[in-house]
Amino acid sequence: MISASQIAKFVKGEIIGENFLVEGAIDLIPGKKSYISFLGNNLNDDYLNKTKSNLIVISNSIPIPNFDKTFIRVLDPKKSFFNIVDKYFHKRCYNSFNDDIHQTAIISKSTKIGSTVSIGPNTIISDDVEIEDDVKIGGNCFIGKGTRICKGSLIHPNTTIYNNILIKNNVVINSGTVIGAYGFGIIKDNNELIQVPHIGNVEIEENVIIGSGCTIDRATMSKTLIGKGTKIDGQVHIAHNVKIGKNCIIAGQVAIGGSSKLGDNVTLGGQVGVIDNLVIGNNCVVAAKSAVMKSLDDGSVVSGIPAINHLKKLRLDVFYSKLPELFKKNK
Repeated sequence: MISASQIAKFVKGEIIGENFLVEGAIDLIPGKKSYISFLGNNLNDDYLNKTKSNLIVISNSIPIPNFDKTFIRVLDPKKSFFNIVDKYFHKRCYNSFNDDIHQTAIISKSTKIGSTVSIGPNTIISDDVEIEDDVKIGGNCFIGKGTRICKGSLIHPNTTIYNNILIKNNVVINSGTVIGAYGFGIIKDNNELIQVPHIGNVEIEENVIIGSGCTIDRATMSKTLIGKGTKIDGQVHIAHNVKIGKNCIIAGQVAIGGSSKLGDNVTLGGQVGVIDNLVIGNNCVVAAKSAVMKSLDDGSVVSGIPAINHLKKLRLDVFYSKLPELFKKNK
């Protein structure tokens, strides 16, 4: 356990109230005694009256409420709260990982393994793989020839990583994801469809998180790239030759067509489709269930099928809703 005053010091906040030992973190409602919660900027004091938590992180712009609780005042309560959770109350590995290399793991003699590496049962490590320090690989994984997994990365069970993949520091790949399979590059030869060879690779930069059940295809010739800090939800498909910039947010069931490029800080809502060979500029936002059929300039906010300027789409929706009434008047 950690004291309230130590937590306040960690987030450089002002503590007001009694100091006591904190057992864990929990949602504000219902809360729990000796636990820490936070009051979001969109909530009011009524929640403080209802919660059972007695340590609350709040904004320093809010006057201290008259409740028998301890408060930590900070600039951004949500950000500070989750920094606290990550520091004191979060175990990174919810799956069961060995502290060492399981005896049933099959590891090539040419594999290079760093210190404090764990490898789960029935995992297969192919020739010329390099696994750096503090990497954890769960059970039933496959790591293909020539792949490199850098420091601190975490590969959850039942993940397949094909040959010659580069995974940089502190990457998290969740279960069921496949990285480096052939892309969907197809040519027609008379009446026959032929899949072209894909001899490129996949590179995943630092601090990327990839959800469960994703597929990231290898490039045809060069590389498919996932930029530093990008976060990818589950059930996402990223096709061959795609380049994704830094700090992008890609929600569940998104599909990105081959050779498309996303800039930095792009947000794609759930079930968005991006066709092949497009350029999505920096800081673009695409609303859920949209279909992007043409390239987007920096800072675009779009929605719909096909995706157009979001404000224009809202005006059209209002117009469409009035069509039945207009039809009746002109009948």
